[in-house]
Amino acid sequence: MAKNKMKTCKHCGAEIAASAKVCPHCGGKNKAPIYQRPWFIALIVILVIGIVGGGSGSKKNTDTHKVDEVSNNTSQETNNNSSGKTNEEAKTVYNVGDILQDGDVKIVYVASGDYHEDNQFMQPGEGNKYIFLKFAFINEGKSDKSISFYSFDAYADGYACDMHYSTDETLSATLSAGRSTSGTIVFEVPTNAEEIEIEYSPNAFSSKKVKFVFEGDKDSGYVLEPNTARTDGAYNVGDVIEGKNVNITYLSCEPYTSDNMFIQPKSGYHYVTVELEFENTGSSDKSVSFYSFDCYADGMACDQMYARDDALSGTISAGRKIKGTVTFEVPDNAEVIEVEYNDNVWTSRRIVFTVK
Repeated sequence: MAKNKMKTCKHCGAEIAASAKVCPHCGGKNKAPIYQRPWFIALIVILVIGIVGGGSGSKKNTDTHKVDEVSNNTSQETNNNSSGKTNEEAKTVYNVGDILQDGDVKIVYVASGDYHEDNQFMQPGEGNKYIFLKFAFINEGKSDKSISFYSFDAYADGYACDMHYSTDETLSATLSAGRSTSGTIVFEVPTNAEEIEIEYSPNAFSSKKVKFVFEGDKDSGYVLEPNTARTDGAYNVGDVIEGKNVNITYLSCEPYTSDNMFIQPKSGYHYVTVELEFENTGSSDKSVSFYSFDCYADGMACDQMYARDDALSGTISAGRKIKGTVTFEVPDNAEVIEVEYNDNVWTSRRIVFTVK
């Protein structure tokens, strides 16, 4: 294999294929380049929308504020706060169990605690330990929202701390309208730190920060409630979608079993693969990428698996076609699984495919 088609695993230092998302030697995840990730594209979209809409004079309140706390029923349903306590809404530092509203996005600080790394090559430095914070995000708006662990920073007694990236439940997803996600962020902090705060930047283009206090081992018990409503007009295997300058054929849908021992679904999950064909009916080139797809199981975002050789990716000129797959890791007990294709990053227009 040519040298320029290799790269170095950022976890163990081994030389691996440039296309590898998971190191076959240590199992560490090697993320795609930042400019290829959906959340990065979404950030660019947000910037453009912000510039265009900045002078619209909208009075909508986008300040982050506390709206509730997780109750004993630990579900997605929150209590109606009729007390009118404005002191809670003015809170600027949040604790485990707090429920925040940031514009159209609801944020729940679910849990915190010490994180234990199984990989012997990825242990904290001497005098340090790993900690985690778990959050849930619900998009209550009408446009896409990008959620990324890159929006978080940690400070121990005022000093910046390094993020740790190995967890399988890393908080990263693009949420279309009505969708949700949960996940963790992990940091390496001094074991003797007295005060640890995590700052979240809801908007990469402003200095606004939302602060969360690390409270040791604490769990609110909050669980996202499944949404098993099916999308009206979702497409099934065999359907052909005739769009502007492109036709899409939904070829097949099936379970997928990986023969790589380092690339396996989590316990209670399995892989599903959707195969699609794109035909460029326009007069200019069209780029097609698996990064433009998202999957939701009972309304909750699922991780994509990138190891297949026939993953959908390429540029087709006028009159040409491309065929390939997108593969996701989904819960075994999910009732409704849907894959969404972001047909237009500027408008968040979605084409929805039913997974059966």
